[in-house]
Amino acid sequence: MTYFVLFLGLCFVLGVLAVACNPPQYSGEVGLVLASIAGCEWLLSLGAFFMSLVLFMVYLGGMLVHYVYSLSLVADPFQRLGGIGCYGMGL
Repeated sequence: MTYFVLFLGLCFVLGVLAVACNPPQYSGEVGLVLASIAGCEWLLSLGAFFMSLVLFMVYLGGMLVHYVYSLSLVADPFQRLGGIGCYGMGL
């Protein structure tokens, strides 16, 4: 059980870092979902079932919809992949 809680904590931190390191917009969404799932499962493993369920539903129901809507407004046709200088459409 200890390893499982440590694994969930690591997934949560990696999900937050995936968003904070300025990846392309669409990859940042995957980091947000990973961090939300890992954080809610972490709370679930600590015994906070209702709080975990409420946070997960509020997050996916509200914040993720807002994030996807704002992505559609700022969509860039030439995505940079991880800041390494190559473009998603090809050069």
